[in-house]
Amino acid sequence: YTPVTYEDTLNKQNNYQTLKAVALVGSESPLDELEEVRLDNPDNLISLVASNKQPFIVSSLADENRYIPVHADTQSLAMVPLVFSNQLVGMIILEDDRPNAFGYEVLQLLLAMSGSLSAVVQSAQLREELQKSNQQLMELDRLKSDFLANMSHELRTPLNSIIGFSRVMLKGIDGPLTEMQEQDLTTIYNSGQHLLYLINEILDQAKIAAEKLDLKFGYFEIKPVVEGVKSIGIGLVKDKNLDLNVELANNLPKAYGDEFRTRQILLNLVSNAAKFTHQGGITIRVYPVTNAHGKTMIKIDVIDTGIGISEKDLPLIFQPFRQVDSSLTRTQGGTGLGLPIAKSLTELQGGEMTASSVEHRGSIFSITVPTEPTVDIPQEDKPQMLAVPKTGPLVDNKEPATKSMPVAKVEKTDTKPNRETTTTEVTAIRATTPMPKVMQTKRQIVLIEDNKDMVDQFRRALQREGFEVVVADHPAYAEAMVSNLRPTLIIMDVNFADGQGWQVLKSLKDRDDTFDIPVIVVTLNSDSQRAYQLGAHTFIQRPYMPDDLIKAVLKAEQESNTERILIIDDDPASIRLLTQLLNQNGAYRVFYAENGTDGISMVARRRPDLIILDLRMPGKDGFAVLEELRSNPETVNIPVIVVTVNST
Repeated sequence: YTPVTYEDTLNKQNNYQTLKAVALVGSESPLDELEEVRLDNPDNLISLVASNKQPFIVSSLADENRYIPVHADTQSLAMVPLVFSNQLVGMIILEDDRPNAFGYEVLQLLLAMSGSLSAVVQSAQLREELQKSNQQLMELDRLKSDFLANMSHELRTPLNSIIGFSRVMLKGIDGPLTEMQEQDLTTIYNSGQHLLYLINEILDQAKIAAEKLDLKFGYFEIKPVVEGVKSIGIGLVKDKNLDLNVELANNLPKAYGDEFRTRQILLNLVSNAAKFTHQGGITIRVYPVTNAHGKTMIKIDVIDTGIGISEKDLPLIFQPFRQVDSSLTRTQGGTGLGLPIAKSLTELQGGEMTASSVEHRGSIFSITVPTEPTVDIPQEDKPQMLAVPKTGPLVDNKEPATKSMPVAKVEKTDTKPNRETTTTEVTAIRATTPMPKVMQTKRQIVLIEDNKDMVDQFRRALQREGFEVVVADHPAYAEAMVSNLRPTLIIMDVNFADGQGWQVLKSLKDRDDTFDIPVIVVTLNSDSQRAYQLGAHTFIQRPYMPDDLIKAVLKAEQESNTERILIIDDDPASIRLLTQLLNQNGAYRVFYAENGTDGISMVARRRPDLIILDLRMPGKDGFAVLEELRSNPETVNIPVIVVTVNST
């Protein structure tokens, strides 16, 4: 005989059920050649038996044309539906080449077997559906994380402009403001900071849920952390006339954990207390305790005299996105993530957060901070040396290298609430190597002159001032010498080589690698206007006084030593904001590239003293730019500040 096992399936696209063959014994016919049977087909015997959910026996197939046998010699067949909880989960069909092959005893045996098989099939189907659901949930979780990461970039980029430019205008950089304009800009600035704070809360929760939140463990003093929180808290309660007190026990041990995240936890608790306290005050109490394992912990209580939390709502406060007052009339905003994040951050450091409250009388939120390691911590990240690899691909050198590139990270937007700063505040700087030692500034002058008497005069005057003079007395290599040496400044005669000096001056100012080197023209020619139009820094007509030459040289040297800063960023608004802030705070020569490839090219041509680099750019991103810079001995010592919305 040929038993065939069918499994119930659902075609969701067309919304009908089918029976699909999943096992075949006693026949060499391929399983995939057996067609699925639609359960809504009244002309098919399998469909009718499945609908009735009752066993059915055909003694002679010659009298039945509603069934197409698997084996050509089939004479009789038996059909037994597999039913579990009155739901069809499959069917067993037996074919035999003898007529009347299935009697009463066989039918009873099949019925007995069908009960157990139905449970097994149902269990297998449920397990398969559960696995599919789990895979779908994991995929949804991945998509959610990807969405949050992309949302971070897409929201932080315009927020950087909103917060940055509003702050620039508030500081009066773009001109004076009326009182009304100042009020409006202050609202824009504060709203941008609030929106950024909410975004950071959502991203923190996503990182915690994905177990991708990195903590920086170490020993730290708890007193400065608490005092810093108090100073910020005073600003939160001053308009409510609330008292904010700190009670610190004597001889507190050092805490062990993430100092930045511990401050974030306390700020959250104090901020919450300030929101829901309208009279009385807030107390921060710090003292040592011993936990159940005999370990010394630092306990911090944040006590308020606010509205309190009812007993039924207290278990809900640590659930993400849950707020005790979710009505349309609630007076306090927020995402409902502050307390869940604070609790998670406390537990990730090996501590514990608890809460107690009496409605209309106040609340106490407490955390414990370890004084020694209590959780398994991965080996802490050591500052990596960005060094020149000896051979082959880039390598991380464990020993200090002779050449290294300092790298700092500056987040584009201030991630700390209630703190007034510009958008380029350094919120996280980690120098990968010690800064290079300051070398004596090169004082080199290329003299483009073919008159030997004049060369001698220049040498005597300039060497007394400590300058090294290199002479180019032929137009064939004057440009090449300037490009290779990149001197402090250039002194030249435009009548050089029978008037070819004019072309040399024009070429030097047209080249990207030499255009910003100051050129002092010293000549018998009187056409100063032409010299200045071609880009000369100073024009001195011979004969001249030596003091005039030295004065011009020292002024040109000062301009030459003005630091060159290259901004590599694909966002024009960020470039403009950074340029404004740099020009406001010092004298720099600022230029920019809008992608990584152009940035690398510009570094080679203009040799900046500092690079400000964005990480997320189309094409060659900031990481690739950093790798290329550190692999080149000529650029490895250029300091790099990473200004980014990326938290990597």
